[in-house]
Amino acid sequence: MTYNLGAVGFGHWFNRLYAGLKESNEFRIAKVVGVSEISRKIEKLREIGLAEKDYYRVSDGKLPESFYDGLDLVHISDPNEYHAQQTIDSLKHGKFTVTEKTWGVDREEFDSVADFIRTNNLESKAYLHLHYLHKQLTFGLEGLLEMYTARYGKIKRVSATLFETASDEDMRRSGWLFSSRSGGLFMDTGIHLFEIIIAGAKADRTRIKDVKQYAVKKEYGQENATGVEASISISGRFFMDGADGSIRIAKGAPTESRSARFYFNKGAYLDLSYLHSDIEYNSDNRGSWALYENGAVVESGSPKGPNNSEVFVEQIVDLCRGKNTGLTMHEIDLLFGPQWQYQDMVHGMGILTSEKEVEAFVSEGLGLE
Repeated sequence: MTYNLGAVGFGHWFNRLYAGLKESNEFRIAKVVGVSEISRKIEKLREIGLAEKDYYRVSDGKLPESFYDGLDLVHISDPNEYHAQQTIDSLKHGKFTVTEKTWGVDREEFDSVADFIRTNNLESKAYLHLHYLHKQLTFGLEGLLEMYTARYGKIKRVSATLFETASDEDMRRSGWLFSSRSGGLFMDTGIHLFEIIIAGAKADRTRIKDVKQYAVKKEYGQENATGVEASISISGRFFMDGADGSIRIAKGAPTESRSARFYFNKGAYLDLSYLHSDIEYNSDNRGSWALYENGAVVESGSPKGPNNSEVFVEQIVDLCRGKNTGLTMHEIDLLFGPQWQYQDMVHGMGILTSEKEVEAFVSEGLGLE
């Protein structure tokens, strides 16, 4: 069977979906929603086999009734501020619904969607897409920690960094990307590091203890943070009592970094080095890991397997066949708990702008301190 898919959003995240979808015979992209005039999208539509009639231009997030006709699945990846309304609307129309990143920009919005899903027993129809869950390094982390905590003791500290350099796309999106109306940088980027710690390292609780916000790329605007540092406490079967960590994220950083370090009680540490998804889509490289003793690598490896987009497509095939292999509602609650803590803590908080403070933040992040 071929499933008809309607894509809400025709930019960044559609491209990542399409990277895995274009080789699949399970799905047909039937309709697309975007905000741009059709003249700016017609060439891209033709590339994926669609015509002008298959494009719906929407400016306020409200999807027309005719969009849902003939669809089996809706993929939502437009700005986060529309996700709550669109997710509920799609589920009301009986569609399998995949929502990228988040169901809402704050706790109230998010919980309204979660409550709707629970009340109407729609857990089998709703899928929340968080792409670091599907990276091979995250899949393999539990096995590495089983082995190394037996040898070196439990984890006492985690340091995780996700820095991205400046891009024209982020500059174009900066008016809403960093704004609280889209959930801000911590939701856009920080959630991925919690995916590694919670889904990969099997933490059963994380709590934010302290937060600092930075103006890393002032050209993106200085009203909203473009860098965030969060100190966290962590618990779980691989973690010592009192284990803690540092999460550092930034857009517009001078150097890219997608890394996590797990410090063991007996002095060794494990590093994970993730790759930008675009690199994964165009190679067999899925990142690498290395174990260090006394600052020297003693073991290392590079996982193999499908890229995160290919894994994602496999899971939405399962979804449409009645077997939702995505996150459970409990796992979603665990992942997003720190988001609501962060939003409560930074309300009214200032942003650090001095070059010295920003440079120290970047240096500590790159050094996984």
